[in-house]
Amino acid sequence: MIITLANGKGGSGKTTLAVLLAHALAESGKAVSVLDLDPQGTATNWLRESGSKVAMYDPARKYEAVFIDTPPRVEALPRALASCSVAVLVCSPSPADLWTTRDTAAAIRPHLPRGARLRLLFNGVQHNTVLARDLPAIAERIGVQALKSTISRRQCYQHAALLGWQALDGDAREEIRRAALEIITA
Repeated sequence: MIITLANGKGGSGKTTLAVLLAHALAESGKAVSVLDLDPQGTATNWLRESGSKVAMYDPARKYEAVFIDTPPRVEALPRALASCSVAVLVCSPSPADLWTTRDTAAAIRPHLPRGARLRLLFNGVQHNTVLARDLPAIAERIGVQALKSTISRRQCYQHAALLGWQALDGDAREEIRRAALEIITA
């Protein structure tokens, strides 16, 4: 299964989630890799520095899941979408991110392979806020089915780039696991 994480906006959390979702599946014993298509190479550096169980993508190997990290440019998406099973739009619950995410969804749709799904994953959610309660309406305005799972705003996700999977507490690990499982099964 190939999962492409995308958004035309930088800072949405694509790299962090690509690596953490891959970690969650690797922790459950799956053969998982990350293909870093972002010229910044953040996912590559993260995996190289953290001693991760997640492999960098090698076309000669077989994986149960490949997470593709994309740059924040819609013109770079066709290559990343060419063989994906699921394209996941990563979006904060900020109304300002709504417009870019909606534009990215429109740019993705013509390039999705037949049978591939397009889903929305809200990242940086602060629960028990007005914006968190409005997530269904935001998803409707974007026009993409949102995952039931959301990713909370937690500093440990940022620390994971330096400290690896062990930087996440139990609640954070479970949140990422739920999202990873929903992505591969929904």
